[in-house]
Amino acid sequence: MGSLFADLRLAARLLLKSPGFTVVALAAIALGIGANTAIFTVVNAVLLHPLPYPDSGRIVTLLRTGGGSISVPEFNYFSQQNPGLEQLTAFDMTSAGVNLAGSARPEFVHGIHVSAAYFRLFGAHPILGRVFTAEEDRPGAPRVLVMSYGLWQRRFGGDAAILGKTVTLGGAPSTVAGVLSPGFQPNPATDLWLPLQADPNDADQAHYLVVAGRLAPGDALATAAARVTVVAKRYVKTHPDQIGDDDKIAVQPMRRYLTGDVEPALLILLGAVGLVLLIACANVANLLLAKAAGRQREMAIRSAIGAGCGRIVRQLLTESLLLAVAGGALGFALGSWGLRALLLFTPGDLPRAEELAATHALDPSMLAFAAAVSLLTGVLFGLFPAFQISRIDLSSALKESSGRSGTGLKHNRLRGILAASEMGLAVVLLCGAARLIRSFVALHDVDPGFDPHNLLTLQVSLAGERYSTTAASSLMTRQLAERIEGLPGVAAASAVNGLPLQGVMDMIFNIPGRPLAAGEKFTGDVQWRFVSGHYFEALRIPLRAGRFLRQREPSAVVVINEAMARKFWPKENPVGKTILIGAGLADMEQPPAEIAGIVGDVRENGLDNEAPPTMYQIYAQVPDKAMALVNTMVPVGFLIRSRPGVSPLSLRSEVEREFANSGTQLAPTNVRTMESVAWNSTARQNFMLMLLGVLAAIALLLAALGIYGVLAYTVEQRTQEIGIRAALGATRADTLRLIVGQGLRVSAIGMGAGLVAALGLTRLLASLLYGVKPADPLSFAAVAITLSLVSLAACAIPAYRATRVDPIVALRYE
Repeated sequence: MGSLFADLRLAARLLLKSPGFTVVALAAIALGIGANTAIFTVVNAVLLHPLPYPDSGRIVTLLRTGGGSISVPEFNYFSQQNPGLEQLTAFDMTSAGVNLAGSARPEFVHGIHVSAAYFRLFGAHPILGRVFTAEEDRPGAPRVLVMSYGLWQRRFGGDAAILGKTVTLGGAPSTVAGVLSPGFQPNPATDLWLPLQADPNDADQAHYLVVAGRLAPGDALATAAARVTVVAKRYVKTHPDQIGDDDKIAVQPMRRYLTGDVEPALLILLGAVGLVLLIACANVANLLLAKAAGRQREMAIRSAIGAGCGRIVRQLLTESLLLAVAGGALGFALGSWGLRALLLFTPGDLPRAEELAATHALDPSMLAFAAAVSLLTGVLFGLFPAFQISRIDLSSALKESSGRSGTGLKHNRLRGILAASEMGLAVVLLCGAARLIRSFVALHDVDPGFDPHNLLTLQVSLAGERYSTTAASSLMTRQLAERIEGLPGVAAASAVNGLPLQGVMDMIFNIPGRPLAAGEKFTGDVQWRFVSGHYFEALRIPLRAGRFLRQREPSAVVVINEAMARKFWPKENPVGKTILIGAGLADMEQPPAEIAGIVGDVRENGLDNEAPPTMYQIYAQVPDKAMALVNTMVPVGFLIRSRPGVSPLSLRSEVEREFANSGTQLAPTNVRTMESVAWNSTARQNFMLMLLGVLAAIALLLAALGIYGVLAYTVEQRTQEIGIRAALGATRADTLRLIVGQGLRVSAIGMGAGLVAALGLTRLLASLLYGVKPADPLSFAAVAITLSLVSLAACAIPAYRATRVDPIVALRYE
């Protein structure tokens, strides 16, 4: 133990004697470990950490391979047939929210409908009252609700007398049955839970339910999947007339269901910070080799007086580990700060974002990760230089100056290899960042199909009994749009079932007189928008043929977009033709609707998706069943175009006042500009670009320092040679070419290897790119030019110092 303390004291003294070396090395380690700690914490919280539910590793979901969600009849059938899953439950994760009314102002709250087994499956326990029973989950049962602890505190001040009281949800009374404990973490965040009350005789094939259950004891995922497949095939045989009957039902772990779409991006980020750490290690190893070259005589003397190879290696490893631990502590602090910064930019749709937000600087996994990485890097960048210097030739080291010895030259070659490796790793990161930047530019240059400027948006929930009919929803949306249009500064206003760029319900249709393809039950399945008057004027969607929809239509009409016209009427004009919307669907089939017009394409599902075939109907002509279902799933969006020179956000208070004075008991939420909606639709891509860009910048800085370090040491090592060259007539230009050429050769080798590696990894980024080929030549060329300039800048200072060498002084240099 005493020997260890002696080694630590000696290591500390040596590090303090070289403050420049120590500061640069600590900075490199701190950057590498800090970036890794912050990103690992995100990956751990989202992908690795178990879900906050009992035995969460055995919770699975049932998904249709053709579309994901499950219909009510499918859920009922699986519940009856029992495929071996315990506590089978269903819930709607696409809830539109609901308006909570009462003595205070109306409030938009997030609520989902769940079957009774939901609370047992996810371990949700009430802190007050109870959860609802199986009897209350049956159709026609009294309306009850269970609320979250946060809503209970925020809205009702934690009043225990709330139990048994009636609150108004969506215009209908509901009795409060209980309040869940504050430790329950639903995903997504939810304010209250309502009984699903699935009708056992329901034939509606709308797919909007998530079905989950727990694997039976002893069952593996494959066993459950086989049982579910058998039940699914049986369902197809007994229900051949229902849509989607060719879909298969897959079993997937709940964690994968929640995080599957972000897993590739996060793993790419984890790999990227790993590259940054390798660059940092190579940088510090380079510094240690430079320092070691100057300590050859010291180590030779130690060996000569009896210090063995192991003793020397131990001392050098102690120095590198002390450096790593100190850098790790700084890196942990930097990572904690970086994590807080990341949380400010985390996209709102990132899965498990609430759990990530709860992570703090003293998170045990974060601390353990930083400590483990610190020790690993200490060994990684310290072991190789330690063994190199421990194998010195005593006779040569005692006779020669470190700058001219064979060992010194070997160190120089090793430093060149490490610097080239740094450059190669930096190229890989920069190529990834460059392609994401190009993708970002391409994505935000996309024409959404409408004018997003001077457009205010908001959302309201029409879920509940009050607006469950078409007549009620149509009257409300029309009257509110007209009230808003009467405000000064408003040019046009309209309502739609879901905002553009955020996706919406799809619907099937048939074309009368056109035979169906073999095995098909309908002509097509397209996006379906319900709109009030002036929708196309508010968005400035161009009219291509026919006319727009009117607020009051005397007969059934529909407007379609160009994508739908091209797909289903490629060689004819569809205006004036008829279609049958909802053909064959119970309670949703409509009378023949005439196509009144064709409008321009809108990227309904986001800027990174092509405009889908879409049809538009006026609110008043939508069937009651569809209206009630969509109002439960999607909040209604209002679009308000301001007049020229009027900021859309300046209209906010007046618009909210109109809602408050309308008597509708609706609570506007998500009030923002359409430009903000468009920006948020690419939030994940923006987040990835920001993180990868920061990592690439760190990598570039470390690589430049590596090139600079090699050349700075080379100039010092070759001072005598440079002096001799100058004495023999070499000009300053010759010296510049010598030093800069050496640096650029190292850079070129690393750059070439990095470009090859980046080209080989193009497939990893393919899913994150839009409008850019994974092997984008412009991105690669931009990276090569940028790194060449950075390398030239890194060579400049050592090269300038070389030209200032005095031949007389250099000839006496030892």
